[in-house]
Amino acid sequence: MHLSNVRIPCSAAVFKEVDEPLQFDMSGLCINDDFIQGDPENLPEGPVRIRYKVMELPVSLPFQKPPVDKPNPKQGVGLLSWSKDSRYLFTRNDSMPTVLWIWDIHQLELAAILVQKDPIRAAAWDPTCSRLVLCTGSDHLYMWTASGACCVNIPLPQFTITDLKWNSDGSCLLLKDRETFCCATVPVLPDSGDDSSDD
Repeated sequence: MHLSNVRIPCSAAVFKEVDEPLQFDMSGLCINDDFIQGDPENLPEGPVRIRYKVMELPVSLPFQKPPVDKPNPKQGVGLLSWSKDSRYLFTRNDSMPTVLWIWDIHQLELAAILVQKDPIRAAAWDPTCSRLVLCTGSDHLYMWTASGACCVNIPLPQFTITDLKWNSDGSCLLLKDRETFCCATVPVLPDSGDDSSDD
């Protein structure tokens, strides 16, 4: 079930994408005291770091009611796929386009929830292990394994990932933009045979 409120008891980790401004100590480089004291008018809009924050439960998830003025609105599960070992299943409900649910089928429970800032465009399992990648039309690639989740910046100017595909051995990802593409090498993870043990 895709509920908009996740409460205790729930063993799933909830990862929320957040912006974090990069903090630089510019005090030694500035002549103007206003800048040193942090005058808001003098602060430049600097770079930000995107990361996941692990949320405390209970948590409310973003939810959109289907538009009533449009014919055939998207409803229900619009994206789903099994991991290579069939242990995990991810789902995305079209009423919650920024939320990806990852289910542990061996334990019959929710393993993780990824909450993105933008709607999830595509997601795909690594063909060799239980590693998931997803994109939201931003310049970041998002990854999840049973060990955790991370955000990776793609350092190409004006490149936004709208779709992605794995190669057959899981060592490379094809990242597609509207006008171009790039190939990203990805470290091959060891086979997670010990990860699949039932506790």
